[in-house]
Amino acid sequence: MIVGKEEIHIKPLYLILMKNQLGNVKQCRTLIKHHYVFVNGNCVDDINYLVQTSDHITVHGQTMNSQPFLYLMMNKPKGYICANSDQHYPCVVDLTPYDDCFCIGRLDVNTTGLLLLTNDRSFLKKLLLPENHIEKTYFVEVQYPLKKCLIQKFSEGVVIDENKVCLPAQMEIIDDYHCYVTLYEGKYHQVKKMFLSCENKVIELKRITFAGIHLDETLKVGEFRNLNENELQLLQ
Repeated sequence: MIVGKEEIHIKPLYLILMKNQLGNVKQCRTLIKHHYVFVNGNCVDDINYLVQTSDHITVHGQTMNSQPFLYLMMNKPKGYICANSDQHYPCVVDLTPYDDCFCIGRLDVNTTGLLLLTNDRSFLKKLLLPENHIEKTYFVEVQYPLKKCLIQKFSEGVVIDENKVCLPAQMEIIDDYHCYVTLYEGKYHQVKKMFLSCENKVIELKRITFAGIHLDETLKVGEFRNLNENELQLLQ
């Protein structure tokens, strides 16, 4: 279920045409340069014209979607996987009316919380570059009482999968069985493996921040909304 006011992300005109399935970069730029594109009734020949949410775009008399790019925040429920299709589990994209969105980073089937989705592939690729070391914070519930020495151990880099050293991580203990863990990388099942290496086990895992964006606590489990402009700026 989508909630909240729709927000927009300004894009150059040629990219908007591409997302409207009018061709590749060269073809869409040609349409603009040859005066086939009209914005609000006026011919526009600037390929980098920044499309506003109120703009009405036509090509050969046909109306285009002026805001085809989506940037969504979801409160991911348990039991869903971060994929577009699967034979065994329902997918998070099934909770949206959009079939062209992809997850920005993945949460495993039993992990809940903050998940970002987009249909902007270039935006997706930039965010997922390993060298970006995007900050992610998780709320963690464990099986056995937490030891204070884990704070130091996490900060030094926990060894998982026998020989893989994780980047330094931050831990903030809330009580005997709950803590916050902040990572700067995204190895497969990393948080769970880190605690296993420290002779403990994760019972519940919920992501609450990603790249400085905080989970909107007004979103019910399974709900999503468009990112606002402040959140989009954080992702830049």
